[in-house]
Amino acid sequence: MQLRIKEAEFWRPPLDMVAEAIAAGLRTNYREAKISLAPCPDLRELGCAFSGLGGAPFLVEIGGEPYAHNPKYRADASFDLGAIGAACGRPEARMLGAGFPSLVATNGRCGELMPCLALGGASVSRIARVGAEEACVLEDYPSVLNGGLGNLYACDGTPTEVIKVEVCARIGDEPSFPQAIRKAISVLTATAGGRQIGLGGIFTVLSGQVRAHVSLDFDRIPFKYYDQETNEVIRQDFLKFYDGMGPQLMCMSVLWTGDPTGGDLHLRASREHTHFFSTAGRQEGGHYHYDVTPESIAYTGYFHTAERVVRVNDIYAELAGAK
Repeated sequence: MQLRIKEAEFWRPPLDMVAEAIAAGLRTNYREAKISLAPCPDLRELGCAFSGLGGAPFLVEIGGEPYAHNPKYRADASFDLGAIGAACGRPEARMLGAGFPSLVATNGRCGELMPCLALGGASVSRIARVGAEEACVLEDYPSVLNGGLGNLYACDGTPTEVIKVEVCARIGDEPSFPQAIRKAISVLTATAGGRQIGLGGIFTVLSGQVRAHVSLDFDRIPFKYYDQETNEVIRQDFLKFYDGMGPQLMCMSVLWTGDPTGGDLHLRASREHTHFFSTAGRQEGGHYHYDVTPESIAYTGYFHTAERVVRVNDIYAELAGAK
């Protein structure tokens, strides 16, 4: 598709300030929480396609729900990640995150996309699908085409200092690890005069299990789940939910405290998007929701702040303009 790009700057307070805010928030949600600044490890050893999170990092948001679910728009909604990188002046960027697969690349099959690649280089991108017996199927995804929606963290992949987050045994009410982090750093932006923080990186599920979903193929959904006039999901059971995935999951996470434009970019309402795949050879992958084993859950994550957010083909702005 022809790319239409907007962007806005994030606030980047000192990394130690962000780490302190994360520590204060997570210590009320987990029995043990250790947050520190540390050199980024070689992420390839954890299952990533590239080694580091440094080098002018930025977030990318692609499309939106209408591109994924409204038949009026979804058929040709394929976005070349290489073209996005080039349009951002970063043709060799490293990218990871959460997306919807291109229906062109999958012959019309749906699923959850885990893009993780160096543009023009290595890729460990995966797709999770719902198999014939409704079991999760995890496959390689060799294409650089992203479907109608996605949230990515992009950078040069260079070594840098990162925020290392180690937690275990959830005792609080927030079952989602990335949402707990997002809420923790939102304390900083609450008095920042509209400035917002973007964060991205990876985390691993060391022990315990999580809840996830995977999108069913459209021809397997026998009921109306999406209102094409309001462009809203009206039923959630078009998704296949799985409880008990993990451990040994590599999770790619993008989160932000809010839209730095005050809403003009129409960023994802949840302000967070995380997909994962198993690094233990199991058929496990999909959209991360939260842990289902609070006593045994343990995560280790590595995160870095983003300089800006790049908004690609804001379908909501286009629909509003068409009215």
